[in-house]
Amino acid sequence: YYDNFTQCTEREANNASCFWPNPLAEGFITGIHKQFFSNCTSEKVHWEDPPDEILTTLILIPVMLTCAMITLVVWCSKRSDIL
Repeated sequence: YYDNFTQCTEREANNASCFWPNPLAEGFITGIHKQFFSNCTSEKVHWEDPPDEILTTLILIPVMLTCAMITLVVWCSKRSDIL
């Protein structure tokens, strides 16, 4: 990571027509990096599936609710003459 950062500071100093190595330019770019990217992390979040018991529950609850609602609608539509 340090090598990439050094190449970046060198490239930006050359774009600004500054000689390299230039402690002032490197300090300026480092300061900007610390100010705006202090919360950056290089670790990628590794997403995992939940355990099978939880996954099964999360799938079955909406399926059961859907079946219950369909049954309720059909039952109520057949009994509409009583209401």
